[in-house]
Amino acid sequence: MNFAQLFFLALAFLTCTADADLAHKKGPSPQQPSQPAGFEFDYIFGRPIHPGEETYSVYRKKHAEEAAQKMGLPEAAVADGMDTWHWWVGVDNPGFWQDLSKLSAGKDNYTDFKVDFLHLLLTLPRSERFTKLGLINDPDCVAADQPDQFGLTLDRMKDGTLVWDPGKFGYSSGVIGLQLFKNEKFDPQKWDIKKYLDDPTSVQPPYKIGMACIFCHIGLNPLHPPANPNEPEWKNLTSAIGDQYMREGMVFGLNLPETSLIYQYLNTQEPGTSETSRFPMDFINNPTNISSIFRLKDRLKEAHVEKITPAQAELIRAMYKHVGLKPDDFTGALGGTESEPTIKVPHVLTDGADSMGVVMASVRVYVNEGMMHDQWYPSWPINPWGIFKSFRRDFGPKEFDIPTARKDPNSPWMQTEPLMPNMATFLMSYDSFPLSEAEGGKKYLSEDETLLREGKIAFADHCASCHSSKKPNPMPKDLDAQKKAWRELVLSKDFLVHNYLSDDERHSVLEIGTNAQRAMGTNAMAGWTWGQMSSQTYKDMRKPIVELVDLDAKGTPRPLYNPLTGKYDLHWKGHLAFYRTPTLVAIWATAPFFHNNSLGIYNGDPSVKGRIEAYEDAAEKLLWPEKRLGPKSIKVTSSETSLPEMLPGLKKYLKGLDKMDLKLVSFPKGTPVNLIMNVNPKHAPKLVEAYMKGVLQGEDPTHFQNLIDRRREEGMLAVRQKLLELNTCPDFIEDKGHIFGENLSDHEKKALIEYMKYF
Repeated sequence: MNFAQLFFLALAFLTCTADADLAHKKGPSPQQPSQPAGFEFDYIFGRPIHPGEETYSVYRKKHAEEAAQKMGLPEAAVADGMDTWHWWVGVDNPGFWQDLSKLSAGKDNYTDFKVDFLHLLLTLPRSERFTKLGLINDPDCVAADQPDQFGLTLDRMKDGTLVWDPGKFGYSSGVIGLQLFKNEKFDPQKWDIKKYLDDPTSVQPPYKIGMACIFCHIGLNPLHPPANPNEPEWKNLTSAIGDQYMREGMVFGLNLPETSLIYQYLNTQEPGTSETSRFPMDFINNPTNISSIFRLKDRLKEAHVEKITPAQAELIRAMYKHVGLKPDDFTGALGGTESEPTIKVPHVLTDGADSMGVVMASVRVYVNEGMMHDQWYPSWPINPWGIFKSFRRDFGPKEFDIPTARKDPNSPWMQTEPLMPNMATFLMSYDSFPLSEAEGGKKYLSEDETLLREGKIAFADHCASCHSSKKPNPMPKDLDAQKKAWRELVLSKDFLVHNYLSDDERHSVLEIGTNAQRAMGTNAMAGWTWGQMSSQTYKDMRKPIVELVDLDAKGTPRPLYNPLTGKYDLHWKGHLAFYRTPTLVAIWATAPFFHNNSLGIYNGDPSVKGRIEAYEDAAEKLLWPEKRLGPKSIKVTSSETSLPEMLPGLKKYLKGLDKMDLKLVSFPKGTPVNLIMNVNPKHAPKLVEAYMKGVLQGEDPTHFQNLIDRRREEGMLAVRQKLLELNTCPDFIEDKGHIFGENLSDHEKKALIEYMKYF
């Protein structure tokens, strides 16, 4: 292993010791417990439920009844789907998170990067979880008043709140979406909590922790915000708005030093976003907002016909047969011919890549949370359990093999698949959160009919063509007639009823002008991890190579902003990329804006007042682009940062570079984070060459060791220039683009802002 490989292995933060290159070994199955005979493993509950106290079962019953009464959805299906959404971890994803905890938190981990939820729960008090990380505490749990039989001070479920099978769904950890499961490999005779906290690889803990979808998608109810966000009641929560306050990056990097490059990568991730391509990596740092799920039934009406392959059509038919859906089900209707099949689907992901129907999209999420991880790991471009194999294949990806995952009728995939239709039914049960129904919300709504009418007209003229699922019918051909028809539609009394407020179409980043990093993601392209889960239409749309551009204040294209020169002089070409139109439903409650939550202030305040302040700031910056941060929105390091310490287990692979001090390889304060993070490791030899040339300045290579201390800055300058040249997506400004309302008058902009509060 040479310096280049080590350099980017560290940057990818999936570093491991040489021992970790061994093929990943499966432990005993859950049916093969290793606990001593006669050992009793009893979960200890907390205090009993207080009289009149709302629990999850009450919350679930109320929601299912309301969904049946107001939306005509089957009550039992809604309730069952809610259980899946809240507690199902795809059978085996606890093993994935345990694997990551061993990999990242052992004594031989020199990155300080930690993926250890048990350690997090033990060290971050319940009273600080929302404040520090935006995590949502389970109202059915209380903080432990003393350690349990294993010395663990974990939250405890209130006595009487467990209404499901803990063997299937686990016990609540105290954080909604993180479930505790008994660890069948746990041996009480070997257990030592101090030993575990010092090195999680040294001893098996009593519990494994699994992740459910709700971990990211639970949120604070904008209509009924909690008095104390660290202690919400069920009435203060809603299950599909998305956790706008979660700091996902810092969940993994809470205790890292500021000088760590990994800290800078994680700390600059915006609250309320998720880096869904962190596993598996696509070499683009592209976190995206955790989508709010509103009016799914109305959204499905906007489904579009897409081409798929015969093999994909065969797979979808098999899945539908297994879960009891007809081929023409509205969540993904099959059509076309045997040789040229199609599927009619909504565009689920931010870039419209999930295009194989709701069932497929839903099961994919469970794989992304760690289901069937032993099969998933080999598809990663950087597989930490086979890192040298990753080097040998030039960090190339593989497609996750769905047919193989489905072969065993008892596989986690096959156990998860039948749960998806009811989960989709549950997700159809969310409509909106009208500001008029929020506690004290009416005082933020304008009652000036003239102003609101002007806002509606501005919306009709400049927004509705993309941000409405309702359209004039028939649509006139004449442009003036179209404008009139749109105004009449938006001014109608029922315009907002059952309106998804999006056309759910893919639009080119060249048209929208927003930061392209998420759209440029490659995981759904042919040959990459999720290649089988995207349509041929999507893959074909991505094929053209185009020059990525910025748009100035008038919408005129110009080269990308170059952070090394401070000018718009960067020319870069890549695959054509897209964003689907986001819904504007409840937009007053979901600021900051854009797919990366970069437009507008983040105030961390879930009150109605706090949400309105965030909304008004984001809306002003949306319509007055000159108020945006622009180049100041670029994610940059807050201090000088360096690579992690050299890994002792890898020294034997360092071919003559073991004498080189990696502490010399550092980046100054203010370095764009994505200048470093958006580079494929296969280019690492070119970076080493650039570093050496920068140090040598034309002198004989034999002088390198003598010059390295003296010309360190020259070497790193050359590296930064080469990083820019090799960048996977050198689009650095975060809050740019979408300037479609810029030409409105100030009065029209203010009217539009007031009208959108009614969405």
